[in-house]
Amino acid sequence: MVRKMRLTIYQKRSLWGFLFALPAILFFIVFAYYPMFNAARTSLYDWNLVSAPVYVGLRNYEQIFADARFQTALTNTFRFVASYTVPMWIIALSMALIFTQDFKGRGLFRTLYFVPIVLSETVISIVWRLLYHPQGAVNSLLAPFTDGQSIPWLTNGSYAFTALIIVAIWRVFGYYMVIFIAGLQNIPQEYYEAARIDGGGRFQIFRYITMPLLRPTTAFVIIISLLNGFQAFVYQYLITRGGPNDSTNVLAYLIYQEGFTNLSMGRASAISMVLFAILITLTALQLYLLRNREN
Repeated sequence: MVRKMRLTIYQKRSLWGFLFALPAILFFIVFAYYPMFNAARTSLYDWNLVSAPVYVGLRNYEQIFADARFQTALTNTFRFVASYTVPMWIIALSMALIFTQDFKGRGLFRTLYFVPIVLSETVISIVWRLLYHPQGAVNSLLAPFTDGQSIPWLTNGSYAFTALIIVAIWRVFGYYMVIFIAGLQNIPQEYYEAARIDGGGRFQIFRYITMPLLRPTTAFVIIISLLNGFQAFVYQYLITRGGPNDSTNVLAYLIYQEGFTNLSMGRASAISMVLFAILITLTALQLYLLRNREN
């Protein structure tokens, strides 16, 4: 006689939990881990999507690190991330501190600042491209301060870089503001009341109570915003096309150009692996520093 294997209640619970999680696991395997593995493998080949792939080893990596366009895109990526994230953190936290106060119309203004994150980046890019036109609304508003001269927002490298940063900050600061508001509302009010009784000023309360207790929220905002910044693509593609003269080109857009314009999937995959290594290193470093500060 063959005995039927009976599962304990804990084993049954674990099995049901695994079955419910299985669709998500399969999704990540098919759409995340397999493409990642395939990109790492493709980076070792010379492949133009037409002829058969030819194994070249690390030659693609040697070529991209010696390529001036890659160096420019890498520099622009770090510049964009630094110029976009730091001001955005300050604006989002400042607005969160304001909107945790009780005043008339607070909910309406929260919603208005949050709305841009709901809009499609494609729609936002098209609208802002029109706004940055020499006869667009931005130049019209600035005309009294520029003696009527139009600013070449999208045809001058310095202005184009600044223009993209403004669009990126405008779209996401309301989203991170809401996250900061949630973190601020989770801080017990008793700490603030005790600090005021002890004679603590606003700056002291912010430095010694708000910021330490807001650290987990701040870490989340920093990590997510940095990861999104390094993967910036839509604005560079739809607003400036990486120009003028590669002044706004970043790694994500360079990957697109190498893969779908130059049909060099090996070089595109090599650049994507470099970007992946940057993101993994940055995330691990931030988590390590955060853990040490908490300890």
